[in-house]
Amino acid sequence: MTTPERLITHGVLLAGAIIVAFPFLWMIGTSVKVRREMAAEELRLLPRTPRPQVYSPYVDPLEFEPGRPEGIPEAVWAFAQPEVDAHLESMLDQWDPHAVGPEKDPSPAIRDTETFRTEMKEGIHYYLDQRISDQARNAAMEVERNRGPEGAGPPGSSTVPATRLSQQALDVGRKAILDEVWTLVDERMLRDVFDQCYRRVCLGGLRLRTGEQVYPWSDVKKWTVKDGPAELAPRIDRSTVAQELQLKYSMQAPAVTVSYQGILPVDPNEIERVYVSYRGDASWARVVFNVFRNGRLFETRERLNLLERDWVETELRWLGENLDPMERKPYVMLYDRGPAPEESPSFGVQMVIEKNTKLGAWMDKLTRNYRLTFKEVPFLRYVMTSASLSVLNILLAVFSCSLVAYAFARLEWPGRDLCFALLLSTMMIPPQVTMIPGFIITKYLGWYNTLLPLWIPAAFGAPFFIFLMRQFLKNVPKDLEEAARMDGCGFLRIYWHVMLPLVKPTLATIAIFTFMGVWNNFMGPLIYVNDE
Repeated sequence: MTTPERLITHGVLLAGAIIVAFPFLWMIGTSVKVRREMAAEELRLLPRTPRPQVYSPYVDPLEFEPGRPEGIPEAVWAFAQPEVDAHLESMLDQWDPHAVGPEKDPSPAIRDTETFRTEMKEGIHYYLDQRISDQARNAAMEVERNRGPEGAGPPGSSTVPATRLSQQALDVGRKAILDEVWTLVDERMLRDVFDQCYRRVCLGGLRLRTGEQVYPWSDVKKWTVKDGPAELAPRIDRSTVAQELQLKYSMQAPAVTVSYQGILPVDPNEIERVYVSYRGDASWARVVFNVFRNGRLFETRERLNLLERDWVETELRWLGENLDPMERKPYVMLYDRGPAPEESPSFGVQMVIEKNTKLGAWMDKLTRNYRLTFKEVPFLRYVMTSASLSVLNILLAVFSCSLVAYAFARLEWPGRDLCFALLLSTMMIPPQVTMIPGFIITKYLGWYNTLLPLWIPAAFGAPFFIFLMRQFLKNVPKDLEEAARMDGCGFLRIYWHVMLPLVKPTLATIAIFTFMGVWNNFMGPLIYVNDE
């Protein structure tokens, strides 16, 4: 094979490998994405990089991607963009950011003004792309079409090269765009853009549940900074009364603790669940909840992160409750850490926010969906149940089939051939015919909704496996059996010490087929088992 042929062959093989591997790469990448990445307008093959922050709140520099509105010729946009940006700069100079609530609220904490201005302009361009009319987008092209024979095309022509626009077309297109920009860019748009790129941690109210009754515990002014370099500012965040947490991590203080305590609407001993409402800043900072109750301290051990940028509510439960092991688990468990400090309240909630590292954020993101999946679904219990059924079926099938086959192959008894023929005839009965009678017998025996009908039938043998084993046993020389009888062995001893060791490959075949049948059995559990 010549060198060009080798290059072509290896290129084709490499291209084929990439095509085959792409779905698997997409599946792996999707399995570690968070919810907002799956809801994005443009899906990406790889997940976005988590970006831990040193301070919060902050302006996300990657919320909007730079670009020009679609449908506008590049030459027209290059002509109009300087005036658009100058107008936006002038508006931003005069605008006081207050997207998170009414204007009377304190101004948001903006530490990087350059990032703020750049992201605001990119966000406005993004909104303009959605709101500029088609008439303004096509104004320059329309002028060029109507110029007549001296233009780029005849009147009414739909094909005009955008790179050969006349000065008149550029002027008309620029004016049409600027007129709409002056109209569209208003206070509402500025607030919407800022709200979308301004990341902040906001603390809302709590709810307490006793039995079926839920009590609001919603005075957000009860949130206080317990430890760490942080301050709380009052906010009305999307009609929600909240406290904005303004913090800056340092080497000496890598965590911030905020506490909530006040007059309870119910007896602490009756509280079964606590619901904490807060808004994340997508910084992937780690969160731990501490709950004080009657002199005891309880904490969460599940890994929680500030990965969302919208409001969430975390449900906290105590470990001692009688929980159904098969129910969904959207809650987080509280574990007893021992006696609470002396100054602790009779009931209170603490939220500890710890800065994450880049490596830690990547590890949290790569494992988050898998941790949630194994928390929601008891895979270990499923696997142990399937494995137990497989082992029981293999042992019973190997023993019963080999023993019956030994009786058909080596023992002489009246009616043996007739019974073997009846056994083979059962292989011609479709399983759909015996499905309903088998279910009725199982229910009559009281085995419905148990695992018994999934393994006890294996103790009575399978016709095909008995036939397979009989054919192998018939090929064993009779001299071995006669020699064993001369040594004083009975039928069972010959079966166990002589026959079985000689048919190990057949036993292995039965074990493999039995395992595959039990592990992939869908119809049996569907019929006989009524719950997970």
